[in-house]
Amino acid sequence: MHTVTWTISVNEGTSKQDIVRGLEASAAEYKAIPGLHRAYFGLTANGKSVIETSHWQTKADADRFFSSDGETNLFRRWQSAPMKRHDAETLYVAAGR
Repeated sequence: MHTVTWTISVNEGTSKQDIVRGLEASAAEYKAIPGLHRAYFGLTANGKSVIETSHWQTKADADRFFSSDGETNLFRRWQSAPMKRHDAETLYVAAGR
């Protein structure tokens, strides 16, 4: 499994409600992405960055998605806000209750 985490600097003046509405509007897009297990979205305590973490079957699946329309949609959703991608091999998954 492979994990991709995006750190997205929120544009000045973007509210938490704006962020939630944007995420809700794009939720359906994630259901049909080949190789994607799950995607999680969070907001830092200071409200200045969104953290998007997605778990993929393989790095190739993630690369295929983010090098095509997926990355274009990501940039469009955040209106070209500064963002940084981090990749990691997922070594272990622990599940709680």
